[in-house]
Amino acid sequence: MIMSISIGKGLQLTIMQNINNTDSEVVISHINQKNETEYINLSNQELLAINQIEEVQIIHPIVTKSAIINKNNNIKGVIIKGIDLKYKSQLIKKHIIEGSYFNQNEKNELLISKQQAQKLKLTIGDHCLLYFLSQNNNIQKRLFSITGVFDMNNAIFNDNYCFSKQSTLQKINKWSDQQFSKYEVSLKQGSKIEQTTQKINNNLKYDLVAKSIYSRFSNIFNWITLFDKNILFLIIIMSMICIINMTNTLLILILERLKMIGTLKSFGCTNWSILKIFSYNSLEISKKGIIYGNIIGLFLCYIQKYTHIIQLNPELYFINYIPIDINITYIILINIITFIVIQISIIIPYGIIKKITPANILKIN
Repeated sequence: MIMSISIGKGLQLTIMQNINNTDSEVVISHINQKNETEYINLSNQELLAINQIEEVQIIHPIVTKSAIINKNNNIKGVIIKGIDLKYKSQLIKKHIIEGSYFNQNEKNELLISKQQAQKLKLTIGDHCLLYFLSQNNNIQKRLFSITGVFDMNNAIFNDNYCFSKQSTLQKINKWSDQQFSKYEVSLKQGSKIEQTTQKINNNLKYDLVAKSIYSRFSNIFNWITLFDKNILFLIIIMSMICIINMTNTLLILILERLKMIGTLKSFGCTNWSILKIFSYNSLEISKKGIIYGNIIGLFLCYIQKYTHIIQLNPELYFINYIPIDINITYIILINIITFIVIQISIIIPYGIIKKITPANILKIN
């Protein structure tokens, strides 16, 4: 039970965090954007109004542009995410596995993923041609240098996206420094995303819309909510096994002590008094089981948490190992459920004790 809930919740939190690392909780974009050459520009009043929303942490303007990378006839289609140097810089730097982050004074720099580097056979310092589609459907080409290689632990993002400086893409689009493709809004931890998205929408013009991370990635979030059903199913199955095992154990104890039960009843002991004796036995067994179960479960969870022995396919799960989330509240809840289930298992043995009489024991003897 401890392992199933730790793994299930760990997967949920890690997948959600990985999606949020490569995007943001809320994105503001054009309500009916026809192509990537259309820009939006929030006024100072709109930006101020959104920043004043309690849950909003920071607003990042973003420029996105599709391109084809060409290096020695190795071709790869990508979406370039143009960012300012403040955009999740610590997070991106943390995931850079080769090279470095952008240099402030350098032009046409590109951060590519590990998968893209392998496919295009690019290394740090290499130059490559990027082909863009202009507003007039003409092909533009620019020479970029590879500054760094990242791994964002998100197979979809790694395969399709790379980073460049915002100003570089604005020049290619012939935009001013106040024209962007969209705005990403990062929220404070624990904020209610859907409610905050609605507050942001209330402060936007008619042709702009804010969308939450849940609506943009609805299929993924519908999928990870199924983990809760899997966890519940496993806990129910384990509870049923617990009831069966404890019931069988108590029945064996009762059958081994039929003579003792008959003798106690002949001295006037009530069914409830006799049940207390077996309840003490049940508590001793369950106490050891719960203690050992916690020790073994938590031990295995901590091994996986710090060693990542069990691996996953990152293309399916957005992460290459089974993540663990050890939540004390859930563990206490599991222990309470287990204790209650064990007490329920006494019902059947109690029914047998009620039917045992001294006369029946004498007949058996």
